[in-house]
Amino acid sequence: MNISINDMIIFKGTPDFEKGFAAAYKDHMEGRETLSEGKPIIVRYIKEEKQYLVLDGYHRLVKGLLEGNTNFDCCYDWFAKENFWVPPKEHRFYLKDYV
Repeated sequence: MNISINDMIIFKGTPDFEKGFAAAYKDHMEGRETLSEGKPIIVRYIKEEKQYLVLDGYHRLVKGLLEGNTNFDCCYDWFAKENFWVPPKEHRFYLKDYV
C-alpha cells in the first residue's frame, strides 16, 4: 500500500541518536544508508488516530524524503504485539514543520 508521510506517526528519536528518525538521518549523513533498499516500510494502523505508526524503515523513509518523495510503499505488520508504544505527539517528526 502507498501511504503519505502526512498519514504516518514517526518517532523523532532518542537524544543519543540510537533510534528513530534522527538516528536514521544521522546515519544517512554519515554514509550509513539503508540495508533494506527496495523493501516496504513496515507500519501498524492506530485506529484512535487514523494514522500509521512506522515500526521499521526509518532509513528508507529518510532516503526517500531526501529524494523528494512524500508517499511510500508500506506493508502492514500483522504480527506485532497488541500493546506497543506509540510516541506522544511532542516526540513525533512532522514534515510540515521542516518544509
